[in-house]
Amino acid sequence: MGGEIRHQTDSIRDHSKRYETEVGDLLKKTRQTLNGAPREAASAAFTMYGFELAMAHNLATEWADEDLQTKVRQLYDFGNRFRAVAQNHDQAEQASTLNI
Repeated sequence: MGGEIRHQTDSIRDHSKRYETEVGDLLKKTRQTLNGAPREAASAAFTMYGFELAMAHNLATEWADEDLQTKVRQLYDFGNRFRAVAQNHDQAEQASTLNI
C-alpha cells in the first residue's frame, strides 16, 4: 500500500513557459489585429448621423485593447505562480531529504 507522490517540477516549469508562449502569442496576435483595421475606421466613416455609433466603436475598441493587456499581465502572473509552486516543491523535497 505504500507509495509516494513525486512532483515533476521540471514539467511544471516547462508547462508554465509553454502556456505563456502559446497563449501570449495568441493574445499578441489578437492585439495586433485589434489595433489594425478596427482602429483605422475613422470616426468620419460613420457620417455625421452616426456620431453615437462612432463613439461606441471607439470605446469598444479601447475597452477590448485594455482587456487584452490585462489578460497578458494575468497570464504572466499565472506563469510566475506556477514556477513558484515548482520551486516550493523543490525546496520542500530538499528540506525533507536526510543526508546520511
